[in-house]
Amino acid sequence: MFFCTSLRKRIEWADIPAKLLAEQQLRWQEQSLETHDLAIQVPRHNREHRELFRLLLLSASDLEHPGTAMTRIERLYHQTGGRKVGIIFLLQEKSPNGNGTISYMNLQCSLLSAFEIPTIPLFSTRSLLDTLFKFQRQLAATREEIHIPRAISLLPYCTLKPPMPEHPKNLLSDVCHTVGELAGAATTRDGQAYIRSLVSEPGSTVAEDIIDFWEQEFTV
Repeated sequence: MFFCTSLRKRIEWADIPAKLLAEQQLRWQEQSLETHDLAIQVPRHNREHRELFRLLLLSASDLEHPGTAMTRIERLYHQTGGRKVGIIFLLQEKSPNGNGTISYMNLQCSLLSAFEIPTIPLFSTRSLLDTLFKFQRQLAATREEIHIPRAISLLPYCTLKPPMPEHPKNLLSDVCHTVGELAGAATTRDGQAYIRSLVSEPGSTVAEDIIDFWEQEFTV
């Protein structure tokens, strides 16, 4: 298991090296990695044949210069022909310059036309080790096919006060099958009226928080 020493110089990820080196169950090594930020072992029954899954760590700040981010993605992808590579995207930055959820969805849209590469949402750096552990288990169970959470799994965070309460989240997910559909509804007069009629409750600001979330994104 390897991590790139350059993480120490990146504000959003600077605390990760210490956490990885302090991990007791898995042994991490710090190296200068040219094309990726993390390399985790792919569990196999044959322990003599070790394979690594290479990962980039990205956040909304990295997408402020999209050309640089895409260059990194292209280099990683072409290094292995797209095999055993992926992206972990941080949704909640320490000093956000934008909305991580929107940046994550924009990145997915950019990748759809060019690369077939798994993109894993990370809600905070505190959950990185847990996310990696679950991903490793998934690799062991599925061997080649990897299930990545659909963009609709981000729906609870499409509000000014995340996460969205369970009941309105369930109501919205029944009628908005993608985050794009929710964005479309929240940015039109008829759609906003429908959201208010669907999830508004006395004393609750859930509907307005959802609508204001998308209005802020489209007026930046």
